[in-house]
Amino acid sequence: MSTYNQRNETSNPAIEHIAFIMDGNATWARMNGKNVMEGYEAGMRNMSSIILSANGLGLSYITFYVFSSENWGRPAGWIEDFMSLAVRFLRGNEAIRSVLDIGPKIRVIGDKTKLSREILEILSKYEEETRNNTGMTICLAISYGGRDEIVRAAEKVSASGLKFTEKNLSDHLDTTGIPDPQMIIRTGGHHRLSNFLLWQSHYSELYFTDTLWPDFGETELNEIITRFTSIERNHGK
Repeated sequence: MSTYNQRNETSNPAIEHIAFIMDGNATWARMNGKNVMEGYEAGMRNMSSIILSANGLGLSYITFYVFSSENWGRPAGWIEDFMSLAVRFLRGNEAIRSVLDIGPKIRVIGDKTKLSREILEILSKYEEETRNNTGMTICLAISYGGRDEIVRAAEKVSASGLKFTEKNLSDHLDTTGIPDPQMIIRTGGHHRLSNFLLWQSHYSELYFTDTLWPDFGETELNEIITRFTSIERNHGK
C-alpha cells in the first residue's frame, strides 16, 4: 500500500481542517506552453495528490474552492470547457480512484441549483456512495460564494421561524457539521479570500504562497503546517 494511504492519526493533532484556494492554474499553463484547460486539469490531478498527503498527515477535513459563484460571470465558452473537463475528470480518472481508495466522505457545498444535471448527478452519486465512510471528509466548494451561502442560510433560518443567532445561522450553512478550518492556504500569489468561507474563516490562519497550484506539493504543505503548530491561538481570549 502506498505510504500516502496510511493514515497517521497522531500527526499534527492541533489541526484537523485545511481549506485551499487553488489559484494559478492558468498561469501555470501559460508558463508551461499548454492551453488553459490543461492547466486546470493539472490542478485537478494535484487535488488528488494533496488529499492523499493530507490523509497521511492525519487531517480529518479538507476543503477545495473549485468553482466560485463569481466564475459564472466568465465567458460561456470557458464555463463550458471547465465543466466538461470536470465531468471527464470525475467520471473515473485514475487520480479520483486513488482518492476513493482511502475511504473518504465527500461533501459538496454551494448553490447546486446552478449546476447542470450531468455534473449534479455525478457529484450526488459520490456523496451518496461515500455517505457512510469514516475516513477524511473532502469538501468541494462548487458554484460557491461566501456571501451567497450566508444569505441562503439566513433565508432558511427565517423560513424555519427560528431566532437569528450565531448558532442557528451556522447550523443552516452549507458546512453544517464540518468544523471551521484552522487554516486557509491560497496559492498563486494573490492575498485575498475571494468570497471563500467568509463565516467559517473568522479565526483561520491565512497562508499565501506564490507557488502555482499545480506545483504545490507535500513538502510545502508540511512547512506550512509546521509554522502553524508554532502559533499560539487564543481566539481573542
